[in-house]
Amino acid sequence: MYNKIKSLEEIEKVLKKHKKKGEKVVQCHGVFDLLHPGHIRHFKEAKKKGDKLVVSITPDKFVNKGPGRPAFNEKLRLESIAALSSVDYVVMNNSKDAINAIKSIKPDFYVKGKEYKDAKRDVTGKIVDEELEVKANGGQIYFTDDIVFSSSSLINKYVEPISEEAKGFIEKLKVQYSIEQILEKIKKLSSLKVLIIGDAIIDEYQYVDLLGQSAKGQHLVASCKDSETFLGGSLIIANHISEFSDNVTLLTNLGKNCRHLDFIDKNLNEKVKLSSVFNGTHSTLHKKRYVLKDGKHLSKLFETYSSNEDLLDQNNIEKVKTFIKKEANNFDLVLVCDFGNGFLNAELKSEISQVNSFLAVNSQVNSGNRGFNVITQYDRADFISLNGPEIRLAAHDKESSLEEVTKKIALQMKCNNVGVTLGVRGSYCFSSSDNISEIVPAFATNIVDRVGAGDSFFSLAALCMAKGYSSVFSSFIGSIAAAIDVNIIGNKEHIKKEGFLKFLVRMFK
Repeated sequence: MYNKIKSLEEIEKVLKKHKKKGEKVVQCHGVFDLLHPGHIRHFKEAKKKGDKLVVSITPDKFVNKGPGRPAFNEKLRLESIAALSSVDYVVMNNSKDAINAIKSIKPDFYVKGKEYKDAKRDVTGKIVDEELEVKANGGQIYFTDDIVFSSSSLINKYVEPISEEAKGFIEKLKVQYSIEQILEKIKKLSSLKVLIIGDAIIDEYQYVDLLGQSAKGQHLVASCKDSETFLGGSLIIANHISEFSDNVTLLTNLGKNCRHLDFIDKNLNEKVKLSSVFNGTHSTLHKKRYVLKDGKHLSKLFETYSSNEDLLDQNNIEKVKTFIKKEANNFDLVLVCDFGNGFLNAELKSEISQVNSFLAVNSQVNSGNRGFNVITQYDRADFISLNGPEIRLAAHDKESSLEEVTKKIALQMKCNNVGVTLGVRGSYCFSSSDNISEIVPAFATNIVDRVGAGDSFFSLAALCMAKGYSSVFSSFIGSIAAAIDVNIIGNKEHIKKEGFLKFLVRMFK
């Protein structure tokens, strides 16, 4: 069995010998996360097209189907496929798509299941590129026509089941929308012209090992190991949005002499038009977290802010006001991510409240603003996204039901639609215009890091609301983004559209 498992370099040499003998090579490619009867029949059918069947599989790090995938690691997947008599060789690919594997294997026939025959149904769009590469190497593509099983469906049901609440919600959603209709709705978000306004933040994780209590005091001592730096605040939100919208502008503040300017330029999506005001006395806000890392689990020990003061002088305030007055109404969506770290003051919040475009606002309460940065500092909004404590703090109400508190804020803010994130409980969706008061369950089955989950929820939910989609549908799309985000360390990656769509398809299997 183990003699069947080859690297890409090895398989090229092996296949040259077979081809010299006039033998035909057939290739199948995929994740093959849970080997099932559909795969076995697919391989048997493929083998009929030639003499040697090579199966290439996607490595764990490139399996982009959302949290918890692959359910079985690459070593187990290699061994399982190699155990099949119809398979001659199994190869671990070295990239996220099949192109490299096709170039190495140069199959006479590249075999896919009938579900790939209609290229429009392939959310990755890769089947077209794969067919072109196969033909460029002298081969042809062939589609099997047999029963189709879904690994995702089987894993959802038997290996890593989502909660009963999440299952029930998906079943109810299926009555309203097919997966094709949902994918089409996501596609249509690309036409939105979006202006993002908010604090720019540089996030750093300093990973440490605890050494214990100091011998000369009561404090803990840690040994610094490696560190990682990420885009944060409005910068990461701009990256989230730019995956789904083709026209994104970011209005923010940066330090004139900030040492991270090259880092920002390199990591901000090239589609984002950056409109910055530069502060001459403060650097771009830098948040540094000291983190104990145990495998995939993180424990945050301490956090520092590089600054906690008003970042704009009056000259810069006027520049921002002028931009908002002249430009904001030219956008379909004005998305305000107010982290309360010195960029948006009362004067700017008043100006933002006057825009006529669809206005979505997230006003965060954190240790840097000590609870003073509440949503009611804005005069109005079309969509508000907050977490539970934030909306209660804005309402000065700890005891009333969440529905009562949300209604109070919605009325005060003249806002018809409110989303309240509730962590593992999901999100609360309120719409006075649609008479909706509903909990949308959480779809995450594993949590690595909660940092940024609320931002990703807000980003996708606001896009959907601005497009005119229902509040429940918008909250569902936001919840899918959050489920992906909690499996990412900090803001190491933004929400990628391809992985997002794959996760959606997987949930509907």
